[in-house]
Amino acid sequence: PARAALGELALQAAARGVPVLRVPRRELDALCRGRLHQGVCLEATPLRFQSLEAAQKAALGDAESGSRQLLWLVLEQIQDPMNLGALLRSAYFLGVDRVVTSHRNSCPLTPTVSKASAGAMEVFDVYSTDDLQGFLKAKSAEGWEVLGTVSRPEDVDGVPVISCLEFQWNRPVIIVIGSEGEGLSLETQLLCHRMLTIPPGRALHPGIESLNVSVATGILLHSICSQKRRHGD
Repeated sequence: PARAALGELALQAAARGVPVLRVPRRELDALCRGRLHQGVCLEATPLRFQSLEAAQKAALGDAESGSRQLLWLVLEQIQDPMNLGALLRSAYFLGVDRVVTSHRNSCPLTPTVSKASAGAMEVFDVYSTDDLQGFLKAKSAEGWEVLGTVSRPEDVDGVPVISCLEFQWNRPVIIVIGSEGEGLSLETQLLCHRMLTIPPGRALHPGIESLNVSVATGILLHSICSQKRRHGD
């Protein structure tokens, strides 16, 4: 089955004008720098983040569409490529309208990210901004609700915390995810209207009180996206 799949892949590549070379496995290993390649490697130009500022100037019209529920995912300083890829995969699958990352201290769009995203990175534009707080302030002024995320409600001061199960979606939403180690910065937390938390299913042992960032985000996105109205409702 694996040989047949590789043969089909070679035929599809050739049909699209992509040259196909058969090389020894050690050469594939070298091209992939020792990472798992499953018998195939594609040389391609790097993907870059799209400029959020340029997209905003283009007046795409998303925010003006009152007939739709809009959901943007904002990532603040996600640094692990496997996490970023998993986040993009979940966002694409669950119907997130746009993903925005902070430019500073964020993982670039590497081949590892693409592999972890199961190809979602190749078909789903990812935007980046140099001024994350300014962007959130602007969207809030436009009427969007900015939702932060937190593992432990006691870590938040001055912003209401609710369970993701209590959230009611009635206007465009931005959900902001913080870095793997530190979570959301204080400056970003203070721009959130509310913070979402995931209720645990048991009393948690100290030190095992949080979820992997990509897993937590998948749960939160599903909780929100399950409220999405069907077209025509």
